[in-house]
Amino acid sequence: MIPIPPFTRGGHWLLTSAAAKVDLTKRMRHALNATGLRLYAADITPMSAAFAFADDHLQLPRLDADEFLDVLIDACNRRHIRVILPTRDADLKFLSTHAAPLTAAGIWPLVSPLDTIDCCLDKIRFHDHCIAHGLPVLPRLEHPAAADFPCFIRPRCGAGSTGSGPVASPALFQALHGTGTDLLVQPLCKDPEYSIDALFSPEGNAMQWVVRERLRIRAGESVVSRTVAIPAFDTVIQTLAASLPFCGPVTIQAFYSKSQGVRLIEVNPRFGGASALGIEAGLDTPARLVALAQGDNERFLYNRSLRMGLTMLRYAADVFIDMPTEPAP
Repeated sequence: MIPIPPFTRGGHWLLTSAAAKVDLTKRMRHALNATGLRLYAADITPMSAAFAFADDHLQLPRLDADEFLDVLIDACNRRHIRVILPTRDADLKFLSTHAAPLTAAGIWPLVSPLDTIDCCLDKIRFHDHCIAHGLPVLPRLEHPAAADFPCFIRPRCGAGSTGSGPVASPALFQALHGTGTDLLVQPLCKDPEYSIDALFSPEGNAMQWVVRERLRIRAGESVVSRTVAIPAFDTVIQTLAASLPFCGPVTIQAFYSKSQGVRLIEVNPRFGGASALGIEAGLDTPARLVALAQGDNERFLYNRSLRMGLTMLRYAADVFIDMPTEPAP
């Protein structure tokens, strides 16, 4: 095992961009409280639903503010926060970029290396990486011809499903996207989509993973999904791990059919929106991450029994908070 900074032991945790990530907040808090530690949730607004479910919360400036790093370090040190767990793509890049000053200040950002994050956030670069390392992906249509339509487009950079979707004809493609230089264009694939919740060690080994079938998708996130056993993913995940060094929770998306096998779509080096299913199915990621930071390598490395066929139905819920009111102008 690559040694984790010893200052993480006995330190509290910060969950960034907590927003409406209530389930993850509750699960991380439960894992930390079991060891006598606290979870702080952070966001740029006090109207963050997750704040109501953390031990305490921080309102931070915007990530692009000049003072953000100094404010973050000061806020963590005042509260003995020693581990930061990011939940948003922009947070990943910022924390990995500033890993050295954060570590020097006694704060460990639980993130993958910067080059890995940059590769995953750039869909064209990730596609090229897969081709170079023998990882299965759909072909890229750099100059789509009439016979290539309908096709599917994804913005080169961007989170969720924003800007992604099928395009029916060359005329529509030209009208909407022009030359399409910042798009990953691929054949339209109708195979079922899967997400894989994986846990990686600090040295980049894929420790354990759960495959979940995305049965119903809304705005790029699965709202109905179930765990399944598909051995074809195992070799692909190990090959991916050998080609890119990850650390911590990772969400992998892919197509799969018996006739075509696995085709990778993208990788997010963080918890996914529906990662609760993998945790509930037995992956136990929050408790294992806490164990890692506390120096309990045995508990982190021990593979759990996984429950197949577990189905998750996501729903929205309301949170009520008291806030001071301002007089009307």
